[in-house]
Amino acid sequence: MPLLTMGRLTPVLRGAALAMLAGVLVACGSTSNQPEPSPRPQVADQIGARVLWRASAGGKTDFRFLPAQAGDRLIVAGAPAQLAALDLATGAQRWQVELEQPIAGGVGAGEGTIAVGSLKGRVYAYSYDGAPLWQIQVSSEVIAPPLVGGSIVVVRTADGRITGFSAADGARKWQFQRQMPALVLRNFAPMVVNDGTVFVGMAGGRMVALRLADGSVLWDSPVAQPRGATELERIADVVAPPVLGEGLVCAVAYQGRVGCLDQRNGTPVWSREASSYAGVALDSDQLYLVDDLGHVSALDRNSGRSMWRQDKLAARRVGAPARIGEVLAVGDLEGYVHFLSREDGRFVGQLSTDGSRVAAVPQVIGERLIVQTQAGNVFAIGIGQ
Repeated sequence: MPLLTMGRLTPVLRGAALAMLAGVLVACGSTSNQPEPSPRPQVADQIGARVLWRASAGGKTDFRFLPAQAGDRLIVAGAPAQLAALDLATGAQRWQVELEQPIAGGVGAGEGTIAVGSLKGRVYAYSYDGAPLWQIQVSSEVIAPPLVGGSIVVVRTADGRITGFSAADGARKWQFQRQMPALVLRNFAPMVVNDGTVFVGMAGGRMVALRLADGSVLWDSPVAQPRGATELERIADVVAPPVLGEGLVCAVAYQGRVGCLDQRNGTPVWSREASSYAGVALDSDQLYLVDDLGHVSALDRNSGRSMWRQDKLAARRVGAPARIGEVLAVGDLEGYVHFLSREDGRFVGQLSTDGSRVAAVPQVIGERLIVQTQAGNVFAIGIGQ
């Protein structure tokens, strides 16, 4: 039962009828049940991968904190309650604030506003200069990075609510909520926005498209269908961020399927069996998938046909892939960033960070790869000359 030891990505029980499962979940949560990680591949560098700078975001955490770009600054959340701005070019700290409550979902930024949520359901907003703008209380823990766009701050909470607030003053604009399955995974997946539409991966294998301005549902389509005899077997949640490209929105569900939908109406374009809690990446030709066994695969973006598969990172708790130039980057449980050829999946480079897990998807900003580890360090990585 590998889902029970994914850092903070754990099942959440809903309803007294499932109380008997609690003992099973605790028993299965031992790391002794996990397969032995594959030996780290020995890779000769072919791409000139190097660390450009390193900075601290805060303390050690199990959360998958993602840095957010704010102009020429990188906004980073750090455990337990630190928020800081780093110079994107040098990593030098511009400012730092301490929140009153521990950070949970991470940070989002856009249009002059920074938003971050807490374990106790508090949302804090700051200017790009670190000046406090407003704070509000929401219904439960903020489990994913807030999304900032179109003068709206969109917040996702652990009780399944998605709420839009005014970026100017925190006033509530709209709220979306749907009934959740009895047993779900804690979902840290960022929401994504394009052309006024927010795309959200949901429990039960659903993808929802909401109008950013008012939260109305544009479409609600399945990525996967839950199946199995028990609630545990029927978990089919989308717990990785969807990716967008050329009219498609693509996503993957744990114990479910991977596929692409039409952004306009949610009509399925293709899907195939897959299981992942890490996620996918997309380019003009291929979709890249890291499955729950740690295998990295490339699929034809138009049909889902298999193009290549790299299995030498099995059981290394590989995170979501990121595309930079002609290579694909993935991080692992020992803090290594592995670079694979997008053409055939062969290893073309490898770089060590700080020895702690790289759980969050690396961020590509310009020609740099930004990696945040669970030890609380941030690395800017360059490739090429």
